[in-house]
Amino acid sequence: MFDLRAKKGLDEHGRLLLEGSRSNGAAHRASVVFEQVLYAPEFFEAGSAELVARLEAQGVPAHRLAPPDFSRLSYKADGVIGVVRVVPPSLDEVLASSRVVVLDALSDPGNIGAVLRTANAWDASVLVVEAEGKLYHPKSVRAAMGTLFHTPVCQARRDDAAARIKALGRPVVVLTPEGDHPVDALPDGDMVLVLGNEKRGIHTRWRELATARVAIPMGGIIDSLNVATAAAIMLWEAYRRRHAPQRNGP
Repeated sequence: MFDLRAKKGLDEHGRLLLEGSRSNGAAHRASVVFEQVLYAPEFFEAGSAELVARLEAQGVPAHRLAPPDFSRLSYKADGVIGVVRVVPPSLDEVLASSRVVVLDALSDPGNIGAVLRTANAWDASVLVVEAEGKLYHPKSVRAAMGTLFHTPVCQARRDDAAARIKALGRPVVVLTPEGDHPVDALPDGDMVLVLGNEKRGIHTRWRELATARVAIPMGGIIDSLNVATAAAIMLWEAYRRRHAPQRNGP
């Protein structure tokens, strides 16, 4: 178990250590396969005991740990640690969504998880490219707040993802401070939204594919936002436009 903890993500068998009732409960609701659950009632919060009981009733091996042993595995979980097997969707399954967010070479796993949470709120899938191991990093899983298992998301190489998106003929919107379109110029229908590295921005490969370059207007002294904040603005605008009531007449 400590070896899996040290992995800080998926191991070679696709196993992931999940901390806390929220993430484990979300995995359970998504019918993710549990190999086992570890628990320490001394740390339980609301819902923890019920979740462990449900998993145990479904045949998941449950092991009670002494508080010191539990704390060696996790200091943030509310008395529940699950070991699950992750089977991510394919690239084509992720690209089947009408709105897809491409996260290109993000450095901070926490940003990936935060964008997942935003994408889940506004009906988008997420494609993580050139960020090996960061999608399932504990920081990403915690920031996703359980949406990892309820949002179509996978990892891919940049060239593979770009080639497939080009073959599908999807509109590609890149977010860049040099954009020549405002946020309200987003397509009403299908869209692939590309967000680049926190420091380096959009990779040349995506600029070549772009059908629109969009900038978020800002006052102040800054020229960029945190990538999760930028994703929230863009996805909300796309969602708002898609669900805005239709007006008849002028």
